[in-house]
Amino acid sequence: MSGEARRGDRAVLVGGFLAALALRAFFAAAQKENFDLGSFEIVAGIVDHGGNVYAETRRYNYAPVWAYLLWTIGKAGAVFGMPLARAVTAFLFAVDAASAWLIFRILRSRGAAGPRAGFGALLFFSNPLSVFISSYLAMFDDVALLLLLVSVDAMVREPVQKARAVLGMTGSILVKHVAWFHPLLLARRKPPRVSLIASLVPYAVFLASLAPFWASRNRIRAQIFGYESMGEPYGTEALRFWRYMPVWGTRALCVAAALACVVWVRQRDVAFDRACLLLFLVLLIFLPGIAPYYFIWPVAFGALYPSAGYAVYTGMVTLFLIHSPDAMGVELPHLPGWSGPWWSLVFWFLWEVRSLSKARAAIPTR
Repeated sequence: MSGEARRGDRAVLVGGFLAALALRAFFAAAQKENFDLGSFEIVAGIVDHGGNVYAETRRYNYAPVWAYLLWTIGKAGAVFGMPLARAVTAFLFAVDAASAWLIFRILRSRGAAGPRAGFGALLFFSNPLSVFISSYLAMFDDVALLLLLVSVDAMVREPVQKARAVLGMTGSILVKHVAWFHPLLLARRKPPRVSLIASLVPYAVFLASLAPFWASRNRIRAQIFGYESMGEPYGTEALRFWRYMPVWGTRALCVAAALACVVWVRQRDVAFDRACLLLFLVLLIFLPGIAPYYFIWPVAFGALYPSAGYAVYTGMVTLFLIHSPDAMGVELPHLPGWSGPWWSLVFWFLWEVRSLSKARAAIPTR
């Protein structure tokens, strides 16, 4: 590549990141109070007076780590005169910047040239879903996703950093267990891999973090393990009305689909980062409950494997967030409802399967 072309790429990247920064600042300034931000205030207050977040509120559905991190963010923000919502938004901005850097590192480790890796990082940092969900809704799923990217980065290093991979995965499900099934991907058939026992460490640590709250075990069971989010007309929700479907049927279907995906990618020796992407797509297709901010889960990993599926998903979910009363709530005709994002997920998953099949077919046989 000529020096002029490299300078042109740098100019485009700098301009893209500046535009993304401006967009994030705009949404942060336009942020409004929502149910989750109100929950954050409640949880931070409980931690501040040394209370039990499970016994004192039903609006907390995670391991204890996020509660204490939330309290810390609030205290740090207060030093600068920032309310908790603003402090959380500033923290999430730093998290997304760190995720963009890790995407750059992962792509470079896979052999991508500097500009290609930079555009991958920009693809995530400027993605409207990433911008809106962290800067406007101020949801913290991206913290768990950052730690999952730490695990991916460790797995693509040479040599593989197994301990850091397990540590990143552990931190991810401690903050928010959106990647609950992903530790199983660490125990691959072929290198890079960790042992099955090591891949179970994140689950052991997650359960151990709940031990100090044993007295509230019934609330923990209901608020964490029994939580199913919003019952919207999305995906498998319609199966609940089938007369032969038990109450727990859609949850069992989701678990079975996730485990089947883990087995499938193991059998095909799919690259670890791409396996993470495929598992998120399967989870979002089969989830028994949904919330708008869940749609951020595959975005960072889609930036590692940009495709038509990724583009369709981004466009569809962006339109959905504009329309949804749980997001922007703009009343415009013909904008998609809950079925739009679900079908775009199906399309993206099928596109990835097709891409994998074409790649395998292109491998010469001896």
